[in-house]
Amino acid sequence: MRKILVLFLLCFSAVSFCQEKNIYDTAAEKMCAYIGQHSDQTFATQQDTQMFFAEAFLEVCMPYIDRLLAVEGLETFDEASGKKIGVKIGMKLALMCPGYLKVMRPVMKNEINQRADEAAGTLRGTVTAVMQDDYTYIRVKLDDGSLKRLVWLTYFKEAENFNNDPQQLVDKKVSLEWKEVQLYFRKSHSFSTEKIITAVRLQ
Repeated sequence: MRKILVLFLLCFSAVSFCQEKNIYDTAAEKMCAYIGQHSDQTFATQQDTQMFFAEAFLEVCMPYIDRLLAVEGLETFDEASGKKIGVKIGMKLALMCPGYLKVMRPVMKNEINQRADEAAGTLRGTVTAVMQDDYTYIRVKLDDGSLKRLVWLTYFKEAENFNNDPQQLVDKKVSLEWKEVQLYFRKSHSFSTEKIITAVRLQ
């Protein structure tokens, strides 16, 4: 059963799904409320996140499981149906629940760390801006005059030197190591390949 419940953590992957305006919305709203009620809880590992969502699913979604199955034309709650339902609830949460991405962060980090075949490299230049939107971005002007944007998403060595005031990087010459990942953007409701920072060194 736990394996089935955890499957809905796949929801951050890029998938297409029908826009049911019924029981899925109710389940997602209840899940979001549950997340809000536990906003003081910390999630250091993927296992923490999996356990939290398993408990949330049992408490919030199981009372609606018959109706969720009915919407899908299914009769049995098994691995396949659990995955299908979980993905749809998760995608709705990603669109409407601000606390969802915070809970999902350890899973996103784990996914990033497991991608051994992703593109990676180093950029050298001058930081021209540190911006925040869906994520925190560092804009760098390279020696050839081109501008590059990198995402500050996860911990990297010496990040603690800049956490309190990232703006101190502006106008500094830096060497930035990066790797490419797929990130979800709530405003555009889409995924994009972005360069995330894995190391920063002042020049």
